[in-house]
Amino acid sequence: MVQMKEQFTCLIILAMLVCSLTGCFPWSINKRISSPLGISIPLYLKIEYEDTHGGFHGDGVMLAKVRFKGKDAENVLSQIRANDNWKRLPLSDNVELEMYGGKKDAVVYESDLAEKLDMPKIQNGYWIFIDRFNNETRVTDGEGLFPRYSANYTLGIYDTDSSILYYCKFDS
Repeated sequence: MVQMKEQFTCLIILAMLVCSLTGCFPWSINKRISSPLGISIPLYLKIEYEDTHGGFHGDGVMLAKVRFKGKDAENVLSQIRANDNWKRLPLSDNVELEMYGGKKDAVVYESDLAEKLDMPKIQNGYWIFIDRFNNETRVTDGEGLFPRYSANYTLGIYDTDSSILYYCKFDS
């Protein structure tokens, strides 16, 4: 009986090792947000998020909000400041339109992304826009975002006053 338990334990360990090496376990939400933004979000932090991906061609929107406190807030802010891809607010015109809506060149753009994130107009902080249009990944200011037949991008906005990171991954 003891030998059978040992064999079973070895099989379980082997199965877990194979799964971890082959990617059978999904990334945690923390890693899925951290990786494209070039920062590290501790695994123990709770993240509020909603993800509608999975539709036609993987279209959908992932919206997330991470509240940092104390040392975690200091750590993420230092990572952002050390990363040249993050820019100081304000947002570029196109990214502002994409988040809040508005009018540009007599065209009205409607957007509820900021509202869905429960994100106010942020005065102090940093942002990063990663354009994934045409299967290319480029950090940009959002130029070329309008007019396109589709949009694929990742956006991170960090509010230094409240220590909240807002995340949006949009695929259409």
